Amino acid sequence: MKRKYYTLAITVLIAATGCHKPLQDNQLANGKIENKLGVMNISVDCTPITLSGTISSNTTLLTGKTYLLDGIVDVKGATLTIQPGTLILGKSSVASALVIDRTGQINALGTATNPIVFTSDKTAGTRASGDWLGVFIFGNAPNNQSNSMPFTLGSNSYTAGGTASTSSAGNLQYVQIHFAGKGNSAGDRLTQSALVMASVGSGMTIRNIQITNSKFDGLGLYGGLVGVKEIFTHKSERIDFPISQGYRGNMQSLFGFKDNVSTTTANMPMMEISNNLIGSNNAPFTYPTISNASLLGGTYCNNSDVDYNRGIMIRENGNARIYNTVIEGVSQYGLLLNDNVVVAKTSTGGDQLIFSHNSIDNVGTDYNAFITFPSTWASVGGCNFNPTNDMQDWIEGLTPASCAQSGNQFGFGTTGYYQSSLCGTDKCSSFPNLYLNTGTTQLDDPDYSALPAFFEQAQYRGALQSSSDTWLKSTWLDFCPVTRNYCL
Repeated sequence: MKRKYYTLAITVLIAATGCHKPLQDNQLANGKIENKLGVMNISVDCTPITLSGTISSNTTLLTGKTYLLDGIVDVKGATLTIQPGTLILGKSSVASALVIDRTGQINALGTATNPIVFTSDKTAGTRASGDWLGVFIFGNAPNNQSNSMPFTLGSNSYTAGGTASTSSAGNLQYVQIHFAGKGNSAGDRLTQSALVMASVGSGMTIRNIQITNSKFDGLGLYGGLVGVKEIFTHKSERIDFPISQGYRGNMQSLFGFKDNVSTTTANMPMMEISNNLIGSNNAPFTYPTISNASLLGGTYCNNSDVDYNRGIMIRENGNARIYNTVIEGVSQYGLLLNDNVVVAKTSTGGDQLIFSHNSIDNVGTDYNAFITFPSTWASVGGCNFNPTNDMQDWIEGLTPASCAQSGNQFGFGTTGYYQSSLCGTDKCSSFPNLYLNTGTTQLDDPDYSALPAFFEQAQYRGALQSSSDTWLKSTWLDFCPVTRNYCL
């Protein structure tokens, strides 16, 4: 395949000579109205600058400009800097993506009032999930595929992984990613997230990321230890947070919201923690530490969305430490431990499953819907139960001290979330209340005593906080990406 090479000088020259449409008074007025209503609309030059092939020297994408990813654009041996208020389009007629190779770096720092936007190249009103592949960042940290995890995107092959646990692939903050998640092929799970972080080290923390209308999954974490904070996945058509292949990082403030999206695949979890999507089930085993997630499933807004019926599913030798999380609106299981190996890890030992200080409501018919396989745990060890003990005792803290959980809350009155606002159909004219009512919430207090310094001590369980300290602000989130016109 013929490659094009871009340098900073070339990019700046093209950007400087791009076509500018005059800004009309009524367009300016409409922009002010939209901002007043709390819907973000960055304004850019409507003439796209085409990127293709490999970027092999340091390159900057400029504020107020539009760039078109024509196929797989990969960054190798260089740093790609993306300035705030930049629009990047994934070409829908080909398999298009932005790939940061493990030899490259990305420096994409949007701001709270001027985010960076990735979206489809289709015209406003016609964009759809899976129009393009997404953003893929490969690093040099360990994974469970001998630190050499293969990826194929289009006709390009990549490898993620290494031994540098504390390495970084750059910066990613205040970024929107819309209509991606196309996937390289039907069975290639590792390529089916709108944003993939593969074997990125703990020296990088991504935060304030919005992922909307992914064809398959939202944020995929595969190996590595990258820090994750303040991620909003909206209308992902499969799993919001797939975590696998030995990822052992810290994650806080995750908001997964189905919001009347539908799928043709039954029994979908919002978060899947596993160890084996590809290859062999090796060490290092998947073991994230998670706090302050809010997962609002398929029946939170619409009782017919029963396919999204599981909050968190743990399987295939994956495990986790989960705290201060809110799960609501799933019709089957709040927490599903899907095999005997996971059940055995509820007892003492390496990578012990921790599920404490979490609040689960509106799940199944009552909290006895939290069941597992097998129905009793004595046969696989678990917490050394006798045959009458089961997951209900474990999750309620009634088990032996060696594995007792604590602080979990079930079947209470209200989270205090503004359900009518969150589930309203017209979010373009009225930005939803992405915070909780502190006067009505019945969420128990969070507990951070077992968590490392990475975790900020938010006042409430879950990702949604009070109106004064929420990170889900109207200045950088967009609920209207289908119809958004970004051009001046």
